[in-house]
Amino acid sequence: MLPARVFCEWCFRTVDEWVYLPDTGVINTFSVAYTGSMAGRLKEPRIPALIEIDGSGGVVIMHLIGEVDSWKVKIGMRVKAVWKPERQREGAITDIKYWKPI
Repeated sequence: MLPARVFCEWCFRTVDEWVYLPDTGVINTFSVAYTGSMAGRLKEPRIPALIEIDGSGGVVIMHLIGEVDSWKVKIGMRVKAVWKPERQREGAITDIKYWKPI
């Protein structure tokens, strides 16, 4: 099996260096979901959002918003990543538990 190649999604050039960004951003859009991934009813809503990472030039990721009532979430709200404990991290997007308002 060949190793995975990371490339720019706009120009398709190979990315050969890491760029460190802050773990803060802005909510571009969001939804309030009362059903889970298996279509079952949730007691508490989940809030998936598209978050534009600060300093990324417009790169967005989809992740969950936490530590806030769903009716208080707004487009343009500043957020910060809440990370798993360092010993539990794997180097994946799932190392971020959720994003919270700042």
